[in-house]
Amino acid sequence: MSGVSFALLNVFTLIPSQHLNPYVMAFMRYFFGTLMLIPIVMKLGLHRAMYTRRLPLHLFRGAIHGGGMFLWFIGLPLTTLASVTALGFTGPIFVTIGAALFLGEKVRMRRWMAVLVGFAGAMIIIRPGVGDIGYGAICILISTPIFSASNIISKALARTDSAPTIVIWQHLAIVICAFPVAIYFWQTPAPSDVVWFVAAGLCGTVGHICQQNGYQLADITLLQPIGFLSLLWNALLGYFIFFQPPDVWTFVGAAVIFASALYISHREAVRRAAIKSADTTTGQATAV
Repeated sequence: MSGVSFALLNVFTLIPSQHLNPYVMAFMRYFFGTLMLIPIVMKLGLHRAMYTRRLPLHLFRGAIHGGGMFLWFIGLPLTTLASVTALGFTGPIFVTIGAALFLGEKVRMRRWMAVLVGFAGAMIIIRPGVGDIGYGAICILISTPIFSASNIISKALARTDSAPTIVIWQHLAIVICAFPVAIYFWQTPAPSDVVWFVAAGLCGTVGHICQQNGYQLADITLLQPIGFLSLLWNALLGYFIFFQPPDVWTFVGAAVIFASALYISHREAVRRAAIKSADTTTGQATAV
């Protein structure tokens, strides 16, 4: 459900992105998304919907996610929906690099090889210097590690906060961060644009709530393979609505990236299982 909702979100935002600047786009998308959350706040009550002990982490997540949204909206009108989705599969690759650089995790040779294979897949899609897709694809590619960091933070927040609370604070934080930038680059949307933003806000809110509920029910690494279906939804919508013919290199690159991401996810699951098994063994030995 999250994948289908985000695919429709891409469609509804691609239309006004043809003539509005990306900073106004990011603000308007989350402003209307916030309005769609009002019924949830009314149903749960203001205190229950927004109460959290981890407000700084929510605000930090919103700030970095907003930066990723700016880049994403810069690249969106410059490439195809299928390419946007395929490049998003590089998320686990950046998570692996971040874990090695900032968390001090030991990443063995096999996982580094998978990272290199994943970047090769991204280069197959971008094909630097070939066609007009390069600049937009690069912006999407840069936004991917930012969204990956946001998703990791949301997974951490899911341990203590409910899905509606996480989504509400995400939207509020992004609106607050994007507002001054949008005002500086302001372009007044046409009435037809408002209709698209309302539809995008609805799809985005539904998508984030479904995604967050998924994070609370299963591990991110377990959910990774399901994300590959997003390429199918976006390729079909791009073809039938915007007449964007599927590029064979996009699917080839996506397959390479997905194989890399799936291997990284598998190795992470194996590592966690080994740690859990060792902790259990240690606990039993201590009890004896």
